[in-house]
Amino acid sequence: MKFLHLSDLHLGKKVNDYSMIEDQEFVLQQILSLENEFSAILISGDIFDKSIPNTQALELFGEFLDSLNKLNKSIFIISGNHDNPQRLSYLNPLLKKSNIFISDSFEGKIQSINHYDNYCIHLLPYLHPFLLKNYYPKLNYNDAFGEIIKTIKIDKSKINILLSHQFVGSNNTILSESEQKSVGGVDCLNYKLFKKFDYVALGHLHCPQKVVLDKIRYAGSILKYSFSEVNQKKVFTIFEFDNNKNLKLNYKEIKFKHDLVQYKGYIEQFLDKNFYSNINVNNYIHFILKDDNLFDAKKTLSTIYPNIMILEFDNNFTKQKSSVLCKNFKKEKKLIEHFFDFYKSQMNVDIDSKKKKIVLNLDGFGGQNAPD
Repeated sequence: MKFLHLSDLHLGKKVNDYSMIEDQEFVLQQILSLENEFSAILISGDIFDKSIPNTQALELFGEFLDSLNKLNKSIFIISGNHDNPQRLSYLNPLLKKSNIFISDSFEGKIQSINHYDNYCIHLLPYLHPFLLKNYYPKLNYNDAFGEIIKTIKIDKSKINILLSHQFVGSNNTILSESEQKSVGGVDCLNYKLFKKFDYVALGHLHCPQKVVLDKIRYAGSILKYSFSEVNQKKVFTIFEFDNNKNLKLNYKEIKFKHDLVQYKGYIEQFLDKNFYSNINVNNYIHFILKDDNLFDAKKTLSTIYPNIMILEFDNNFTKQKSSVLCKNFKKEKKLIEHFFDFYKSQMNVDIDSKKKKIVLNLDGFGGQNAPD
């Protein structure tokens, strides 16, 4: 039996004010075209980008589930840190009749679904550190999570698959800017907690990767959701087991309606037909221009590239400003002095007395004396 492992759909997400809904629909259609490649689908959290998803996101996911159901696919879903577990699971009694299983809100125990003769699927939704403190107030997050894992009954006669949406770290873990991480890494879990399972279908990190062991794996997001992911290859992860419970993995590269790309150089290079005739000009683009600051650079480039998400300059002037800021911050100064230095570096003039008064009345600056 073959499983398709997905996560981090983030339906309804916007990237730099661009809606990703059409790009997400394009990827979901690819999944449906792979109908002969898998029998069941595992979605390890972050179905939606917000706890209250917009109408487009809800409709897209509903249509996707309906299409999978018509293909007679079983579907297992857990909530992620972006999802509202109550909103995801409120139709569970009805959905189970269609072989769609969604994790309930966590109340101290984990759902285990014996849907197949040879497999047991365990649904472990995202667990916030504050939530586990209610159950295990004297334990740190890793140990408390370990206690939760111990409550899961393992039937060794079957293949046990766990869905989890957590930050499981190792020395080689790849993170992205678009992922939420707690301060100090208090939510980082030791991979050894999961060793008793035959496969751990993880969600949360956007780069597809294993965590030390092949069987403990992040599917990664279905799209590039930040420019820190620009060099990542997104894939569909398909796995199965042979008669001896040996894991076999297969990957299908995800194709994008618009890729997320980054180019650095001079504007003349990007206006040259020899350059843009060889690329998809409709991609979402981050331009880094080495020219002196040009007033109408984005307007000029937009005549060829309609989806410029970010345009910035990297030249002697911007490097000088950065150098001045770094140098000033190394000095022992008050926060308000750093702010005024920053203002001058951006505006090329000292802040005037009227603006000083406004800033000094802001939260965080109150009570500080303005420098002379």
